[in-house]
Amino acid sequence: MSRPGPPQEPGRNSLIDDAKARLKKHDCGTEYSHCSSNKCSILLPLLAKDGKLYLLFTLRSEKLRRSPGEVCFPGGKCEPTDVDDVATALREAQEEVGLRPHQVEVVCCLMPLPFDVRAV
Repeated sequence: MSRPGPPQEPGRNSLIDDAKARLKKHDCGTEYSHCSSNKCSILLPLLAKDGKLYLLFTLRSEKLRRSPGEVCFPGGKCEPTDVDDVATALREAQEEVGLRPHQVEVVCCLMPLPFDVRAV
């Protein structure tokens, strides 16, 4: 049984369903979960409003040591308590923007992009 949510905007469900279908075509599941133990995960939060999809970004504080003032997605480094990449992204999103895991529907896992964090 699903819990009642806020009233839906007209066309919102079809917009979201279309976005989900498109994203699921790129789902790699856990195919890359064995990669690097020193990894980071991000969440690409999509929000539907007024018949449009919006992507939530964050602005890093100028006081941070790494990448101050940059626009980015919520996310960060994997912690030992994280069971998988999704758990890392959800934990980081909650820490950074207050987005609680139960508020998120994870649609897919996209192919990881390897990069050297020391170069950032």
